[in-house]
Amino acid sequence: MSPKPGVRLFPDPIKGTLVDRPAKSSAVAADLDKKLEGFVPDHLAFNPHAPALEERFQRKAFFDPAAPLKRGQFMATTIFPPDQRRVFSDTSFPWCTVGRVDVTGGTGSGALVGPRHLLCASHMMTWNADNTVNQVTFTPSYFDGNAPFGNSGIIHWYAFRKVVGPILSGDDCQQDYVVLVLNNRLGDTCGWMGTRGYSDSWNGQSAWSHIGYPGDLTGAARPTFQGSIAINSTAGSDDPTDESLLQQADVWPGQSGGPFFGWWSGEPWPRVTGVQSAQNSSTNLAGGGNDIPILVNQARNDFP
Repeated sequence: MSPKPGVRLFPDPIKGTLVDRPAKSSAVAADLDKKLEGFVPDHLAFNPHAPALEERFQRKAFFDPAAPLKRGQFMATTIFPPDQRRVFSDTSFPWCTVGRVDVTGGTGSGALVGPRHLLCASHMMTWNADNTVNQVTFTPSYFDGNAPFGNSGIIHWYAFRKVVGPILSGDDCQQDYVVLVLNNRLGDTCGWMGTRGYSDSWNGQSAWSHIGYPGDLTGAARPTFQGSIAINSTAGSDDPTDESLLQQADVWPGQSGGPFFGWWSGEPWPRVTGVQSAQNSSTNLAGGGNDIPILVNQARNDFP
């Protein structure tokens, strides 16, 4: 509370670590596969199926990208009809590992990838000249202002690249992710997803899912899920580690930072392989590649 009426008080900016990418990320990432597994808490219900929305929460969408338009009517969209996003209220694992990220002047999405480690988009941060970012609040399973697991600020950040929007280059998209260290260990309660480097041998497989908080369907107040997404192609310059994952998932502002994840046989948790970054009229892009597990591993080593 402000000591004087009408005076705004803000938390101090947060210092972080800009990390140098290793020369051969693919080999390093492969060695981290076992270490960066997910975690399923015993006290939570487990639901590997698509999350559902309780009937009491159902309502008409704020925005319909497939609605027929009369002459002289317009609707700007980067959704690829039919819109396959579905609103959900499920708080079981792993759906509770994703939440809303409140940043300076807006919101985004992010996923827990460790006991106190949040993966989201670099371009969501407010990058200050003194190598700090403005404070961030993460609320897992945020829904209409409800916070069933509480929330947390951050104490440190890790990134390969400081990405500043709104216009992003190809290099920006490839490394548009950041690992934020939370001051509360929300992962002990919510669990967390594993991470894994993306391989272009998976291109064309409808094996991926995405969760985020879109501004169009739900006003960034409710999460949406989309499954059976294919990565159509990848783009990168070397190793190839700094890959953009090109796909036609249905994405709108607010979903930035949300995870692209898949399931592997024998594992009770999904693994994140990409982070929603940007879009144009023909494709959407997620930052991915083998650098993601390397960044997550450093954050978890430095802040267990």
